[in-house]
Amino acid sequence: MFSKKRVLFDESISVGEFDPSVDGAYRNVKTFPLMVKRGRIFISADSDKPVDIALSDSDGICIKFKNSIISDTIGPIELTRKQTVTLMVGVYKGDKAELGIKVWME
Repeated sequence: MFSKKRVLFDESISVGEFDPSVDGAYRNVKTFPLMVKRGRIFISADSDKPVDIALSDSDGICIKFKNSIISDTIGPIELTRKQTVTLMVGVYKGDKAELGIKVWME
């Protein structure tokens, strides 16, 4: 049986920009809320520098975390209910990364 792939997020982003208007002076973490259904979710990232990626559920509990990713696919991550999950991408303070990230469900 073939599963249908549903893309939730597919963008090129920059993490770690200097911004004196925020605490710590760097935007070293970016978050993206995603509406998901029950099923399997996958995260693919290609970055020029190592990044940390985390996925938390609607209760704020981290359901997956990988650090120092340059090029990797995370998953499948089983989701048991419809909810809003949060994708978090971060770098160490002072570092900057340009990356393409794609999230999809099957």
